[in-house]
Order: sequence, then structure tokens, then C-alpha cells
Amino acid sequence: MRALRSVLTLVRVLGILAVAIVVYAFVYPERLGQWLGRGHAAPATTGMPAATAPAPAPAAATPASTPAPASPAQPPAPAAAVPKPVKASKPQAAMAQWLGARYRVSPAMLEILIVEADKLSKTYKLSPNLIIAVMAIESNFHPYIQSEAGAQGLMQVMPAIHAKRYEKFGGKSSFIDPIVSLKVGAEILRDCMKLKGGSEDEALRFYFGGGASSGAYIDKVRAEQRRLNMVAAGKRVPSTD
Repeated sequence: MRALRSVLTLVRVLGILAVAIVVYAFVYPERLGQWLGRGHAAPATTGMPAATAPAPAPAAATPASTPAPASPAQPPAPAAAVPKPVKASKPQAAMAQWLGARYRVSPAMLEILIVEADKLSKTYKLSPNLIIAVMAIESNFHPYIQSEAGAQGLMQVMPAIHAKRYEKFGGKSSFIDPIVSLKVGAEILRDCMKLKGGSEDEALRFYFGGGASSGAYIDKVRAEQRRLNMVAAGKRVPSTD
């Protein structure tokens, strides 16, 4: 009887040891592999033996000063294209200097916008100084300004409303490019002219969005247009009101 009890006790101890070994092997498989003389096991996700698994790149390959590449899931915001220098006429250069002093903007950058506005005026049958005056009143020539309503860019266009117009320039985020903003705004102004039977004042009212204050907006644009016309004609015009 005593011998049977000893055998049962031994079986229980062996059973406990077996369970402990199984649990240990499940939690620490790499250590069990070392004890069995098989070296480090390959990671389960590689699908290849440890001897053929690719080695990590040396730390020296990526200097500490080198920023990590951007994640594909979060592409960097598109940067505005840098406009190329242009050959401005004497009247255009005079307007750039006058507007630069008036709005504290680089005359060199203004020359680029003025020359582009002249090209667009021929395409859309608009007065070039009308386009420039709208730009001045809408944004003071600051390309990254945004209104409370969400209008953006030099010509204060609503990207969400006019998303299709921006598609040919790379999407609605392309408003950040000053030339793109100018092109889209001029196109909208042309369409406003068509809708209003060719009336510039009514086109400006529609561009502004109507309302009680649209009359004051038209007066501001027209006054700036007249000043630009005088500057282009070589007349002396104060840069401050």
C-alpha cells in the first residue's frame, strides 16, 4: 500500500513537471531552442530560416542628422511652385513697384503676377488691371490668406465649391500655388461676366457673392483699377489712400 502511494506521488510530480515544461516552452521558445542546441529561432513573421533572414542595416547607414522618410500614409503637403522670373514691360514694372510699396510685397513677385494677369486677360477677354485689382482687394497679394468662410489664396476662391476647376492643376490643395489661384480666379471672373451679360460691375457683385456690402466691394475694386491705369500711364499716384 505504501509502495502504491509512492508511485502515485511520483506520477503526480512528473505530471506537474511535464506541464511546467510545456508552459515554459510556450512562453520562452527561444530559450528552449538554445537548451536543445538549435541556436536562435527565426522570427515567425519572416517565413525563412534565421541563417537566410535579412540582416538589419548598420546604424551608420542613417546618420542621426538625416530625417526619417515620410510615412506613405501621410504624404507631405504640396509645396507651392516657385514662379520663374519674367520680362515685364515698363508699365508692368511701374505697377509692380507701386503695388509693392502699397501692399509691402516684393515687386519681383508682383511682376510675375502682373505678367500672368495680362496673359489671362487675353484668354478670358478681361481687363488685366481688373484682374489685378480684384487680387489686391481680395487678398492684398498674400497667397496663403484664408477668410472666415474658407475662401483661400490670392483670388479668395472656395476650394470645396470649385474643386473641379482645380483638378487640372493637381487638386484643390493646389490653391497654395499663387499662379494657380490667379488662373482659377480669373476663370471664375470670366464665367461671372458671361452669366451677367458682359457687365463688369455685375460680374464683380456675383464674384463677391452679392449682399448689401457688394456695392462697397465694387467701388474698392474699381478705385484700385483706376489707380493702376494711371500708374501704367506714367502718372504719379500716391501709394497710400
